[in-house]
Amino acid sequence: MNSNFFLGIFLFAGFALLINSGISFAGQKDSTVEISSTPRSGKGPGWVYLRPKIRNLKEPLKFNWSFGDGQESAEMIPQPHYYPSGRYSVVLEVEDKTGKLHTASITIDADSQGG
Repeated sequence: MNSNFFLGIFLFAGFALLINSGISFAGQKDSTVEISSTPRSGKGPGWVYLRPKIRNLKEPLKFNWSFGDGQESAEMIPQPHYYPSGRYSVVLEVEDKTGKLHTASITIDADSQGG
């Protein structure tokens, strides 16, 4: 079964930003896991909306998000995540029906607001 998830545009501090990052895996042609974030960088602290983009993985799927600040979630679409100022590495692991693990990551950059 083909699964495609789409991200809507969210407004954040008066602007919208959509950035994708993902990894395609050899041996599973056209199978991908990507992370969409809104926004990916900007003045921190702030809320970030994270969504998976999944293509051609065998369902059912298991999700594990690591937000880069010690917090995790097993939800397919996690609640908006609050990031204080700093840089954070977000990792999404998706396990497909066959037990194969697919991984994607992005960096969230929440610059300080300054003086």
